[in-house]
Amino acid sequence: MTAALLTTVWWGLTALVSENFGGDCLFYFGEAGPRAERCYVVNDRAEAWLPRLVSAAWTSAVLVLCLPRRLSEGRRVAAGVTVACLVVAVVLGGHALAVSGP
Repeated sequence: MTAALLTTVWWGLTALVSENFGGDCLFYFGEAGPRAERCYVVNDRAEAWLPRLVSAAWTSAVLVLCLPRRLSEGRRVAAGVTVACLVVAVVLGGHALAVSGP
């Protein structure tokens, strides 16, 4: 549950700090140019994938709670998926934040 919560919080922080996924790109780099294009591509990727990762993390977290104890292997896999979603979200969001700044 903690990993799913952290994934959700990271999504919000990334959107907030990057000026809603790309507002900083226009401010710092303008509308055109290789650096601006890269910034827009990375921010669009983060904007598209972070909500999906949050959904997958919460679905896996609920599965961990709902699966019976005798299916311990399935519970471990679901917990692993939740943590993997957090890791991928941090990488995507961190990359979006890194390219959005000057």
